[in-house]
Amino acid sequence: MSDESSKQVVMQRPNVRPARSLRSDRARAQARPLRSDRAQAKARSLRSDRARAKARSLRSDQAIVPLGRYVATERSSRSVAT
Repeated sequence: MSDESSKQVVMQRPNVRPARSLRSDRARAQARPLRSDRAQAKARSLRSDRARAKARSLRSDQAIVPLGRYVATERSSRSVAT
């Protein structure tokens, strides 16, 4: 008789919904950090792209700046820059 009563308990408790909700909660909890990591990575890459563009523009600005003329005289006298 004890076997029959244990079978009845098992037959009466096949509630599958809580197991599904637990799995979906875990999936959502894992999905959120993945999304935020992607957003942070994208933000980081945008910042680094801006920094690279700024560095490039600074280098190119320096290359475009015209240099003044330097006139060198003999070593015995003074060098004059104009």
